[in-house]
Amino acid sequence: MFDRTTLSLYRRLLGYIFPYKGLIAITLLALVTIAIMEPATAMVLKELVDESLIAKNPDSFVMMPLLLAGVFIIKGVAEYFSKVFSQWIAQKAILAIRADMYQKMQHLPFAVFQNYGTGKLMSKITYDVPQASNALSTAWVILIRDTLTIIALVAYLLYISWQLTLLMLIVGPVVAFIIDKASKLMRNSSKDMQQNMGQLTERLEESLTGHQDIKIYGAEQYEQKRFQDTATELLKNSMQVTKVSALNVPLVQVLAAIALAGVVYVAMQMSAQDLFTPGELLAYITAMALTFEPIRRLTSINETVQKGMAASESIFELLDQPNETNTGQMTLPSLKGELQFDKVNFRYPNGDHAALENFSLTIPAGQTTALVGQSGSGKSTLVNLITRFYDVTSGEIRLDGQNILELERTFLREQIALVSQKVTLFDDTVAANIAYGQSSTNTDEIITAAKAAHAWEFIEKLPQGLETNIGENGNLLSGGQRQRIAIARAFLKNAPILIFDEATSALDNQSEQMIQQAMETLKHNRTVIVIAHRLSTIENAEQIVVMQQGKLVEQGNHSTLLKQKGVYAQLYNQGHEFHE
Repeated sequence: MFDRTTLSLYRRLLGYIFPYKGLIAITLLALVTIAIMEPATAMVLKELVDESLIAKNPDSFVMMPLLLAGVFIIKGVAEYFSKVFSQWIAQKAILAIRADMYQKMQHLPFAVFQNYGTGKLMSKITYDVPQASNALSTAWVILIRDTLTIIALVAYLLYISWQLTLLMLIVGPVVAFIIDKASKLMRNSSKDMQQNMGQLTERLEESLTGHQDIKIYGAEQYEQKRFQDTATELLKNSMQVTKVSALNVPLVQVLAAIALAGVVYVAMQMSAQDLFTPGELLAYITAMALTFEPIRRLTSINETVQKGMAASESIFELLDQPNETNTGQMTLPSLKGELQFDKVNFRYPNGDHAALENFSLTIPAGQTTALVGQSGSGKSTLVNLITRFYDVTSGEIRLDGQNILELERTFLREQIALVSQKVTLFDDTVAANIAYGQSSTNTDEIITAAKAAHAWEFIEKLPQGLETNIGENGNLLSGGQRQRIAIARAFLKNAPILIFDEATSALDNQSEQMIQQAMETLKHNRTVIVIAHRLSTIENAEQIVVMQQGKLVEQGNHSTLLKQKGVYAQLYNQGHEFHE
């Protein structure tokens, strides 16, 4: 059941309960008491037969029933405290694990989110943590209590007859071998179950977020099959664990029963030769019978332990991921906002080609620079590097002459506001969404930002104004309203560098015009980077950069690029829009 890897994992898992040493001590004392009461029951029965029934000792007529009742009362009280305290300790530990996992997710590199996927990360908290919880709430109690119980009972059996007890223990190595084999099978199947559950969560998340596309393209049957295939695989692995566990328990019990039958036969022969008193014979058989239940529980708990260890392995794999690198310590007292790319090369993890190649560009402070190019040309990669979601493979990105790798990461991101086509809003009030991340903001500042973003005109008509809850990802608002909330958030942040990533590409003309006005106001005295497909939205940019396959191919303002009659002029004349 416990190989070196399992012990290491379980020790680390138990580290979450170590802060509660006082309650652990009380729980352990209760478990020791329970273990002692098991052979005590057999001892009382021995005296009951020998003293009360055979010797007819009058003093025992009252004492024996009281002792028997006392044993069960003490055992019951100890079981109550062990269950309540162990469960409380386990729940506190699970709370700490979830907090650690959530905190870790806030500091993971961007690449980890892309590698895992949202569904798998959600599965770790929603599925893996409860599995680990069972290993903490019930498994360790059963392991300690029943191990101590068996030790106490075997000690008592050795005391009565060590020869018979050694005969019974012959089956011990066979039982250990069966449990070890079952543990390995269940661990492997449990790991497969973790992966299946992650895939299932992923399928569910995709179907919920993409339900419109599923319906419009008639892909209901396709998605149903994908979900069913994953659920069937999960069922297969779940049944594998169940079958191994179901065979494991009765097999161990059969071996124990065979040993018991042999011992009972020998004990009866010894009793016939007056080597055992009737009370000793009853006590011995009772003590042996009492070992059955703890052995069964220990064998059954193996399934819980292996599932918990597989879940723990998954949890610790996440917790052991390195955080985002934050080697920089510098901050800048005042910021102009000039960005320089100096021979920057970048390749995404596991990418088959460079996303940026020997890329050099200066983005002047206080001006608007537009990035245009086909999908895959490297526009979004530039944004990911500026914000340090990824770090350059080689070369330098400098902010006001300072390498951004030497800047403190939080300080760097405080200088940047991002408004993208894919607006992220939270299931909270309008005010909370506008002031997101700004802890010291008052209502007047929020209203000012909302007015500047042309959002106040619809906010004040909402049922509760700024205090109206906008639903999951703002689904109670229209696309244009959600975009204006995002722009109001950027206004409130008041960062010197502003990035518009296709902020108006999915809007109707009226919403676009309104948001364009808000964007023009927001651009004032800021370094602005605009990524856009509609060339009409960037004609007034001081600098337009045309990119192809990670390289800068043209650079200049609108009129200059048209005169060059190059890539920009060709695309402009074709339809004023870059097509993905």
